[in-house]
Amino acid sequence: MQEEVERLVFLNRIGILEGALILLLFLLVFYGSIRATKRLKSSRKRVILISLRALSFLLIVLIILNPALRTETYQEEKRRLALIIDGSWSMSLPSVEDGASRIQGVRDFFKKHKDFFGELEENFLISYYVFDKSIKPVSLNFINANEPNGTKTDIGEAIKELEKNYNAGELDSVILFSDGADNGAVFKKPSDEFLKNIGFPINAVSAASGDIPRDIWIDGVKGSEVAFMRYPLSIDVVIKSKGFKSLGLPVTLKEGENIVSTSEFVIDPNGYNKVEFTLSPISLGRKIYTVSIPVIAGETIRENNQKSFAIDVVIDKIRVLHVAGSPSWDVRFLRRALKRNPNVDLVSFFILRGVSDMVFASQNELSLIPFPVDELFGNELSSFDVVVFQNFDFRPYGIFGYHLGKLKEYVLEEGGAFFMIGGESSFDSGSYGGTPISEILPVELNPIPPLIDETFSAEKFRAKLTPIGIRHPVMRVTPNEKVNEENWGNMPELYGFNKVEGIKPEALPLIVTPQGEPIFALTKAKSGRVASFLSDSLWEWNFVRAGEGEVSSYYDTLWNRMLLWLVNDPELKDIRVRTEKTSYDLKEKAKLDIRRFAYGENEGEIKASVIYPDGVAKELNLEKASPDSFTTEVETDRYGVYKVRVETKGEESNLDTDAGSDETLFLVEPPINEIKSPTVDNGLLKSLSEKTGGRFITINENPRGLGIDFSPKRIISGYRTEVIWDKPWFFILIAALLSSEWMLGRRWGLR
Repeated sequence: MQEEVERLVFLNRIGILEGALILLLFLLVFYGSIRATKRLKSSRKRVILISLRALSFLLIVLIILNPALRTETYQEEKRRLALIIDGSWSMSLPSVEDGASRIQGVRDFFKKHKDFFGELEENFLISYYVFDKSIKPVSLNFINANEPNGTKTDIGEAIKELEKNYNAGELDSVILFSDGADNGAVFKKPSDEFLKNIGFPINAVSAASGDIPRDIWIDGVKGSEVAFMRYPLSIDVVIKSKGFKSLGLPVTLKEGENIVSTSEFVIDPNGYNKVEFTLSPISLGRKIYTVSIPVIAGETIRENNQKSFAIDVVIDKIRVLHVAGSPSWDVRFLRRALKRNPNVDLVSFFILRGVSDMVFASQNELSLIPFPVDELFGNELSSFDVVVFQNFDFRPYGIFGYHLGKLKEYVLEEGGAFFMIGGESSFDSGSYGGTPISEILPVELNPIPPLIDETFSAEKFRAKLTPIGIRHPVMRVTPNEKVNEENWGNMPELYGFNKVEGIKPEALPLIVTPQGEPIFALTKAKSGRVASFLSDSLWEWNFVRAGEGEVSSYYDTLWNRMLLWLVNDPELKDIRVRTEKTSYDLKEKAKLDIRRFAYGENEGEIKASVIYPDGVAKELNLEKASPDSFTTEVETDRYGVYKVRVETKGEESNLDTDAGSDETLFLVEPPINEIKSPTVDNGLLKSLSEKTGGRFITINENPRGLGIDFSPKRIISGYRTEVIWDKPWFFILIAALLSSEWMLGRRWGLR
């Protein structure tokens, strides 16, 4: 539909300076007219002459302004409306206790008022958008089908991006659906200037009828993302509340399903509480912990009552407790090797004389310090990573089944490591059979103490690597498999070994005698690790490669790798997996980096899999980045803890050495800024509407209260201009005014 409208326009625009000059000239002309007509006694005559001169002046000014008659043609068209929906995670929260989600409230709002929105579709050109930290165009079907999972609510940035999508004046109106829980940067500072420059009104519809009345939430967890094994780490849990006072609540810290610690606090009237936990991780690798508080009756939001976090546990120094039963070359060289190792923090206890030794002095003169049995096997035990008994007979020193039971518990329950080294006071020779220690050793002991000649052999023997020992990472003192095996075959003979009943089925024999008697064996004992070396002549290997320009001897390298295995250090693994981050957002792809440190010719096929939070396992497709590195991605389509496992399928995979596999964890959690209260801010939405010329309602009100103008927009489609001042009658009028003034002035006696 077209329409024509005529109006007077001025083609020449004058500025402030020109306008001031014209006004000044007009005043001068007016003043001159008054002085020129001063002699006339008739006021009527004076007014006529002054008016004629003023009209003449104004007509001349009108010529300067270039007046014209413009005929404009208008075309009616539909107005443009942008309908934007908050797609951040907080829109999945309930508006009231046990209520539907906020996004569902918006969907129900569309259904309930379908007549209104149908009328909008008829009269407007509507564009649909969703936003979180940015804005994107969508369809109405997308809004109805997709759940909000954005990690941020940035209303200000959404408005900025919306403005860029339209030319100035092109967008006529906006309807914004949100809970107002903005956590962007724009509205954190005064925003009046920003809102004043917005070229369209914003009509806000709150997805919540009011502010959240009552809630208690975990606002954050403060602590290092890296911890040292067996070293205490302080974790601060910040808990905030609204609508609750002086209520006592427990806080629980878990690792998986295992409770690590609990604490209690009383809600502060100001709504701020801090609860401190102390962690002492007992194993290496990535750990995921969860802190939680119970859901209280009357809470609107339950999703923010727990928070998970990841900590990567590394080792600073391997703290070793070394207890030696008597002085010997084996003891001496071991102590030197441990002290030379920069990664070892060593605490040694030596029994310099036995209780049966004949001495000719009093006990006080011979004893430097008493053997601290209760301290070592009490609270101090858990501070060590590895405990070594070397040719140590526990019986004469006040060590009973209670103390050995504590040592067993330290290994099984606290992830500790125990290493028994042979000699005439070790294993069955030290009557360890039938003690709690015998239950965790990799070799079988006799519960009935046999005679010494039945438990210890003094014969020489050449150590022989087992098939497991050839491939095991502890025995890899040189990187080349064939060279390593040849060198072990050429090691000096050892003399003397402890006889045992045999090796346990779950244990790994690494070294045996030519007759198959176990010499070096390893085993896992629940969460801990145990090793046995059934000879006291290992020091003989200290001289191999020493002084030949090697950085370290075989002896030092073997002991270093032995300690790394006891603490389960990933350095011994042939394959390792790492994630780019410890925590991911939902729908974000978790990128994995897998590296293989091949040993020998048989590299084997690499398999990778992921276990989802619901227990479903899925094999992953690997992409080769280089000969020894691979990458893959995991789709994060559910919240919780994801476990990734990689392993090498080959000969060594059947040996249970741990070297051919690795695991890591990562976390997918709701964005904390979206779930911690306050998650509703109707005040911001009201201010946004008022300052942009829009209106504010909630989803419980009628959308016609927004006052949307349904009338079409009139757009100028063309115009024509006809100049007025160049017409003859215009000049005749000016001439008539000027001549009339001159003639009347002469008649009335003016010169």
